[in-house]
Amino acid sequence: MSDESSTGGLARRLQMRRVDQSMARAQTQSKKQQQDYTGILVDNLRENGQIILVSDDMAFAGSLRELVCNTLKMPQSCISQQANAENLMRIARNAVENKKAPLIIIEQNLRGRDLTYIVKLLKIGFPELKVIILAKETDRQRFVLLHESGVDGCLVKPADSQALLEKIALTLRPNDQLERSLEWARVLLGQEEYLRALQVCTQALEQQSNASAVFLLMGDIFRSMKEYDKAVEAYGKAMGGSTIYLDPLRKMSELYAETGDMQKQIECLEKMDEVSPLNLERKIQIGELLLKLNQSEKARKVFDSAMKLSNRQARENVSGVAYRVADLYVSTDPETAASFLQRGLDARKEFWSMEDIATFNRLGILLRRMGKWEDAANAYLKAISVAPNDENLHYNLAMARLEGKELEGARASALKAMAINPDLPRKSSRIASNLAAVFMSTNDKMHAMPLLRQALEQDPENTEARELLANAEKE
Repeated sequence: MSDESSTGGLARRLQMRRVDQSMARAQTQSKKQQQDYTGILVDNLRENGQIILVSDDMAFAGSLRELVCNTLKMPQSCISQQANAENLMRIARNAVENKKAPLIIIEQNLRGRDLTYIVKLLKIGFPELKVIILAKETDRQRFVLLHESGVDGCLVKPADSQALLEKIALTLRPNDQLERSLEWARVLLGQEEYLRALQVCTQALEQQSNASAVFLLMGDIFRSMKEYDKAVEAYGKAMGGSTIYLDPLRKMSELYAETGDMQKQIECLEKMDEVSPLNLERKIQIGELLLKLNQSEKARKVFDSAMKLSNRQARENVSGVAYRVADLYVSTDPETAASFLQRGLDARKEFWSMEDIATFNRLGILLRRMGKWEDAANAYLKAISVAPNDENLHYNLAMARLEGKELEGARASALKAMAINPDLPRKSSRIASNLAAVFMSTNDKMHAMPLLRQALEQDPENTEARELLANAEKE
């Protein structure tokens, strides 16, 4: 009996040594792995690939362009960005007809609208397209639902460039062998065949597969073996030096809860909260642990933060419903649509941000169509209080005031819009002629005539600009 026990212990030690060696080799292979991911993306973009980003998150858009255009040295034309999903079906159809192979990266929730149903329609119409959903931290059930809607990959924001590159590459060229290996390792883990499960994982690492996913599973195996130090080490390697990857931190938090180390559990939860601060349940969990450690003042601050977040999320839910209802009425009953947009904005009044600018603009356009220029002007003024340097808001305010014959105010708004962005008239012939019309209403030919000439240069068929210019020259 003792001989068998001794032999089994020796086998275990040898297996653990091989695991340690494989984990070390996997870290040294990470640079080669990144080169593989880079090659996948570059090859795709060279073979008529294209990335279509549907998001108004300028920080994420900047990171994506930095990766593709600066790091990978691919042309700007490889990426296009849409701030809304209204024309996504048409854009996808045009891309496919032009024999492009676009990758769609789309927000799960954009301006209060859940875009899951749009993704589902997109995949039904164009099953060959690859789609990655951008989401804030979410649970496993939500990810399952997204995959059932046809999503090829999910990426939790914020994400560093390596996580972004890895997700895109694996979406374009899935590693089916890795998934089969990990699934088999999970089966072995469930059967408590820990050493065999580790052996499968080490083989996956030696194949230079997705190291983060393998390390994460190895951490689970070590944790089941009560090898807590090795589990923490594996979870740390799964992060790859980036705390943006939340799963390893969550696993570490669970491990420390299992071992009764509340202080380290709190540290993990706080790191997660820094990266993803909108998780209400996590804030309450942190507060509860702080109370158990008699850190009552710190716990009270966390609970105060949780109460503020709860209030904000409740209001955002109300506004989200209002915006979706407005979408249903916008083409048939603009007045009702405008009333719901207003209710949605009122619900978020204490939390207005750049995310609300598009809604203010939309509301203003609807009000102007109904002849309610003063209400439209008030909507634009509220938006300007949030984004004072948005030239489009000042331009729209100028148009509303012109319609209401508030001519000096319209002129002031037009001047402000052009001061913020002198190239605004170059966006279109119509914008140039509209601005000219504002200046002509106050007999300001010095500003009007160059704009009219510019409008005609852009579109010689602009009859309104031609008539205004003729009248100005006649006078």
